[in-house]
Amino acid sequence: MTRLLVLLNNIDHTSIPFETTLRIAEKDGIEVTIASLYDDDLADLNVKRCDRELSVEILTLGGDSRLDRMAWSAFRRALKNQYDIVHTHHNFSGSVARVLSNLEGIPVVNTEHRDHGSFSPLQNVVNAPTLPLADRIVSNSQVTQNSFRWYERLLIDHDKLEIVHNGVDTERIEKVISDTKNPEDDTLRVCTAARMVPVKNQSALVRAFDSVVDQHPNSELIFLGDGPLRGDLEQLTNDLKLTDNVQFSGEVSRERVYEVFAQSDVFAIPSHAEGFCVAAVEAMASGLPVVASDIPIFHEVVKDGGVLADQTNPEEVARAILELKENEGKYQKVSTSAKQRATTKFSLDKCVDAYYEIYKDVLEENK
Repeated sequence: MTRLLVLLNNIDHTSIPFETTLRIAEKDGIEVTIASLYDDDLADLNVKRCDRELSVEILTLGGDSRLDRMAWSAFRRALKNQYDIVHTHHNFSGSVARVLSNLEGIPVVNTEHRDHGSFSPLQNVVNAPTLPLADRIVSNSQVTQNSFRWYERLLIDHDKLEIVHNGVDTERIEKVISDTKNPEDDTLRVCTAARMVPVKNQSALVRAFDSVVDQHPNSELIFLGDGPLRGDLEQLTNDLKLTDNVQFSGEVSRERVYEVFAQSDVFAIPSHAEGFCVAAVEAMASGLPVVASDIPIFHEVVKDGGVLADQTNPEEVARAILELKENEGKYQKVSTSAKQRATTKFSLDKCVDAYYEIYKDVLEENK
């Protein structure tokens, strides 16, 4: 029996590392513990699942800062509990965990989820020296791996590099889609799901939608998610007189997200940068064509499952949406490609199988 310890900053059922870890725990021959750095009360954790029992042990470390000595002492004690391998996911906490795991002689698998070009100088200073301590350095995309700084590449053994794309639970999505009744009207529904922060560039989507409404007045734009820019986006919506056309749904359950996907025509995401964009892949798995930024990550992830547009030009984003609305043949072709690509290339099972093989290889090398 392989004993795996996974370190996360927080536990939440919407977290991709958490969801992936739960599915890994269902594999034969592996026993999984999740250590949560900042959570301190198991009863308060948002770990509700729609279709599976919680199959992992959870260790709450109760940290109140990245350098909380009590939390890291608890993690160090946990490492002495005969774990075979440690999996890290986050920048600062992953760096500390890699150091402590190496002191205990425990092999480490690390996943990089973000473009390193978006790291702050402090994040680079912390992350780069500890990356070589990992037995495998997994990137969630080729774009993420390509973003490693030149000095990181000098430090890393390139034989340790792997790419494992994030996976989505296509069966769960399909179940919700099949159970959801589609509205019987001719409204063009565009949806997006993302945190409302500057890099997501949602103001460009609101401006693009202003042009869409000019041609299709009964169109609807649905925002799923929340964040510090929500007030600004609501004000922009009001200024453009779009309040009857734009809906701010806030934070909703994953099931509700998939229901909205089922009732929508297009998923739009005009981000300036993304590490992967699971929401886009979930939309693709729902059969939704994606209108996405013309940036490298979407060339890798979305490809023919959508239409790419210059995210700095709202009129171009609007044209991409309208092209799908007005060209039924193209819409059906892109929709079919989107679903096929998501289900064959980005399934959660495929992601989990890849990690499972990496764990086996690392353990074999460390015998």
